Amino acid sequence: MEEGSPDHGSSCVRERSFEDHVRASLQLSASLKQKVADTQSSAIVAMARIISGSFKEGGKLLLCGNGGSAADAQHLATELTIRYRSSVPRRALPAIALSTDTSALTAGANDLGYDHVFARLVEAYGKKGDVILGISTSGNSMSVYNALQQGRSLGLSTLALLGGDGGCIKDVADLSVVVPYAEAADRVQECHIAVGHSIIDSIERIMGYCE
Repeated sequence: MEEGSPDHGSSCVRERSFEDHVRASLQLSASLKQKVADTQSSAIVAMARIISGSFKEGGKLLLCGNGGSAADAQHLATELTIRYRSSVPRRALPAIALSTDTSALTAGANDLGYDHVFARLVEAYGKKGDVILGISTSGNSMSVYNALQQGRSLGLSTLALLGGDGGCIKDVADLSVVVPYAEAADRVQECHIAVGHSIIDSIERIMGYCE
């Protein structure tokens, strides 16, 4: 082979290697979802029942998380307030993601310390009969831990989507779904959003908006 000419054989090998990696990643993600489905479906339905019960009594859902989990919190809150599926007409359901107000977040971080930001917002917005859902891929985010602890002190139901072994947050959650994976956040996040969608789907069914 002439110097500088493309090595098509090596290129093909690398491409197959990339494809194998993608296939393995997707298969791992699928296997984790299957494991959660097999072992924690009852907890997912129980979460949906708790949230539905709060909505029926005039309560609301607060959600919190950091980074990708903050995005998941906002994603799920939007699907409750705006809509989840266009085929299911229903009223807006009250859900607030606590990570959306940058003024509150930065003031809280500056004045109180970041670990207490969400707890302060739970104190502001939460009332007995409401629900708080904390999301943490490690299970050890102190800002989420403190938010659930504050919620519990105010009479809110405390729910959590977690990863690994559940971490310290599991101890302050009335009910949790734990994705049994601790090597990286990505696969846990993929399970969390799937679980969140299952919760919303179940809420709509429990509240009679669809069959």
